[in-house]
Amino acid sequence: MDMKKKEGVSIKEIEFFTKKHQLEVFFCLLFVLTCFFSFVFFGPGWAVVLSVIGCLIGIVFQLRVEVMSKSIWNFVFKQERTTQLVLGAVGLIIAVFLPPIIFFLVGLHGGKSMYNRAKDAHAFQESKKE
Repeated sequence: MDMKKKEGVSIKEIEFFTKKHQLEVFFCLLFVLTCFFSFVFFGPGWAVVLSVIGCLIGIVFQLRVEVMSKSIWNFVFKQERTTQLVLGAVGLIIAVFLPPIIFFLVGLHGGKSMYNRAKDAHAFQESKKE
Protein backbone atom coordinates (compact mmCIF):
# COMPACT_ATOMS: atom_id res chain seq x y z
CA MET A 1 0.00 0.00 0.00
CA ASP A 2 1.32 3.34 -1.01
CA MET A 3 0.24 5.97 1.50
CA LYS A 4 0.17 9.35 -0.14
CA LYS A 5 0.41 12.36 2.07
CA LYS A 6 -2.42 14.79 1.53
CA GLU A 7 -1.18 18.29 0.94
CA GLY A 8 -3.16 21.34 1.84
CA VAL A 9 -2.75 24.95 2.67
CA SER A 10 -1.22 25.72 6.02
CA ILE A 11 -2.42 28.42 8.38
CA LYS A 12 0.82 30.34 7.87
CA GLU A 13 0.31 30.34 4.11
CA ILE A 14 -3.22 31.71 4.56
CA GLU A 15 -1.97 34.41 6.95
CA PHE A 16 0.81 35.40 4.53
CA PHE A 17 -1.64 35.57 1.62
CA THR A 18 -4.17 37.68 3.53
CA LYS A 19 -1.45 40.07 4.75
CA LYS A 20 -0.10 40.44 1.23
CA HIS A 21 -3.55 40.85 -0.37
CA GLN A 22 -5.45 42.50 2.48
CA LEU A 23 -7.69 44.77 0.39
CA GLU A 24 -8.47 42.14 -2.22
CA VAL A 25 -9.52 39.62 0.42
CA PHE A 26 -11.61 42.22 2.25
CA PHE A 27 -13.47 43.43 -0.83
CA CYS A 28 -14.07 39.92 -2.17
CA LEU A 29 -15.46 38.81 1.17
CA LEU A 30 -17.51 42.02 1.46
CA PHE A 31 -19.11 41.58 -1.96
CA VAL A 32 -19.80 37.86 -1.52
CA LEU A 33 -21.50 38.50 1.83
CA THR A 34 -23.38 41.48 0.41
CA CYS A 35 -24.67 39.47 -2.54
CA PHE A 36 -25.68 36.46 -0.47
CA PHE A 37 -27.45 38.35 2.31
CA SER A 38 -29.07 40.77 -0.10
CA PHE A 39 -30.75 37.90 -1.93
CA VAL A 40 -31.65 36.11 1.29
CA PHE A 41 -33.14 39.01 3.28
CA PHE A 42 -33.84 41.96 0.99
CA GLY A 43 -34.22 40.57 -2.51
CA PRO A 44 -32.38 41.78 -5.60
CA GLY A 45 -34.78 44.67 -6.19
CA TRP A 46 -33.35 46.84 -3.44
CA ALA A 47 -29.82 46.16 -4.64
CA VAL A 48 -30.64 47.35 -8.15
CA VAL A 49 -32.62 50.39 -7.03
CA LEU A 50 -29.97 51.58 -4.58
CA SER A 51 -27.17 50.93 -7.07
CA VAL A 52 -28.95 53.09 -9.64
CA ILE A 53 -29.60 55.84 -7.08
CA GLY A 54 -25.93 55.68 -6.09
CA CYS A 55 -24.87 55.91 -9.76
CA LEU A 56 -27.01 58.96 -10.34
CA ILE A 57 -25.69 60.70 -7.24
CA GLY A 58 -22.13 59.69 -8.17
CA ILE A 59 -22.50 61.26 -11.60
CA VAL A 60 -24.09 64.47 -10.35
CA PHE A 61 -21.85 64.95 -7.31
CA GLN A 62 -18.67 63.28 -8.54
CA LEU A 63 -16.26 65.72 -6.89
CA ARG A 64 -17.97 65.36 -3.51
CA VAL A 65 -17.97 61.58 -3.81
CA GLU A 66 -14.25 61.63 -4.64
CA VAL A 67 -13.42 63.89 -1.67
CA MET A 68 -15.55 61.81 0.69
CA SER A 69 -14.02 58.55 -0.50
CA LYS A 70 -10.45 59.82 -0.16
CA SER A 71 -11.08 61.20 3.31
CA ILE A 72 -12.65 57.94 4.50
CA TRP A 73 -9.80 55.79 3.16
CA ASN A 74 -7.17 58.19 4.52
CA PHE A 75 -8.84 57.99 7.93
CA VAL A 76 -8.91 54.18 7.83
CA PHE A 77 -5.28 53.77 6.78
CA LYS A 78 -4.02 56.28 9.35
CA GLN A 79 -5.34 54.04 12.13
CA GLU A 80 -3.28 51.33 13.77
CA ARG A 81 -3.68 47.76 12.56
CA THR A 82 -6.11 46.68 15.29
CA THR A 83 -8.45 49.59 14.59
CA GLN A 84 -8.31 48.80 10.88
CA LEU A 85 -9.37 45.22 11.62
CA VAL A 86 -12.26 46.47 13.75
CA LEU A 87 -13.37 48.86 10.99
CA GLY A 88 -13.14 46.01 8.48
CA ALA A 89 -15.26 43.81 10.74
CA VAL A 90 -17.84 46.60 11.01
CA GLY A 91 -17.91 46.76 7.19
CA LEU A 92 -18.51 43.02 7.00
CA ILE A 93 -21.28 43.26 9.61
CA ILE A 94 -22.93 45.99 7.52
CA ALA A 95 -22.65 43.68 4.50
CA VAL A 96 -24.52 41.00 6.43
CA PHE A 97 -27.27 43.09 8.03
CA LEU A 98 -27.63 46.06 5.63
CA PRO A 99 -26.40 44.89 2.21
CA PRO A 100 -28.33 47.54 0.24
CA ILE A 101 -26.01 50.16 1.75
CA ILE A 102 -23.03 48.41 0.17
CA PHE A 103 -24.81 48.37 -3.21
CA PHE A 104 -25.50 52.10 -2.81
CA LEU A 105 -21.81 52.80 -2.14
CA VAL A 106 -20.77 50.65 -5.09
CA GLY A 107 -23.22 52.60 -7.23
CA LEU A 108 -21.76 55.91 -6.03
CA HIS A 109 -18.25 54.93 -7.03
CA GLY A 110 -19.37 53.16 -10.19
CA GLY A 111 -21.30 56.15 -11.49
CA LYS A 112 -18.42 58.52 -10.72
CA SER A 113 -15.86 56.23 -12.35
CA MET A 114 -17.93 55.50 -15.45
CA TYR A 115 -18.57 59.19 -16.03
CA ASN A 116 -14.89 60.06 -15.59
CA ARG A 117 -13.77 57.27 -17.95
CA ALA A 118 -16.28 58.32 -20.60
CA LYS A 119 -15.25 61.97 -20.25
CA ASP A 120 -11.55 61.03 -20.58
CA ALA A 121 -12.22 58.85 -23.64
CA HIS A 122 -14.27 61.60 -25.27
CA ALA A 123 -11.55 64.17 -24.62
CA PHE A 124 -8.93 61.80 -26.05
CA GLN A 125 -10.95 61.21 -29.22
CA GLU A 126 -11.57 64.93 -29.65
CA SER A 127 -7.83 65.66 -29.31
CA LYS A 128 -7.09 63.06 -32.01
CA LYS A 129 -9.46 64.80 -34.43
CA GLU A 130 -7.63 68.11 -34.18
